Order: sequence, then structure tokens, then C-alpha cells
Amino acid sequence: MANRSTPKFTRRDFEFIADYIMPHMSWATGIEQVADELKRTNPNFNRDKFVDRATKVWEEHYERGRDDFDDEIPY
Repeated sequence: MANRSTPKFTRRDFEFIADYIMPHMSWATGIEQVADELKRTNPNFNRDKFVDRATKVWEEHYERGRDDFDDEIPY
């Protein structure tokens, strides 16, 4: 979009995204792409800190979801 305005995110917004939105990503590899986009919204954005935090939360959420996962095929 040519005239799309970029939101002004703050640390609080980045923390919310890392803690509550990133766990819903299908794969953790998407966190890097999201971090690249967020970097464009605030020059003070700490990309490495965000990626570390979001990855940790994603991994915790992913492991919890696998507890009930049973992919055994009965014959």
C-alpha cells in the first residue's frame, strides 16, 4: 500500500506481541520475519531481545500443545 502509515509501537506493544501473539505462529521461523517488520516501526526496537523473548514463549506454548498430540495410527 503506497500511503499506508506505519504505527508507532512502544516496548509495551512489542512485549504484548511477543508474549500473546507469537505463540500462535505455526512455526518459530516466522518470528524473524515479524521482527524485521517491527524494526521498521521504531528505530529503538531491540530485534534480538524480541526474537529471544518471542522464541522462548513460542517454544513453551508449542511444547504444551504437544502433550496431547498422539499421531499413532492403530492397525
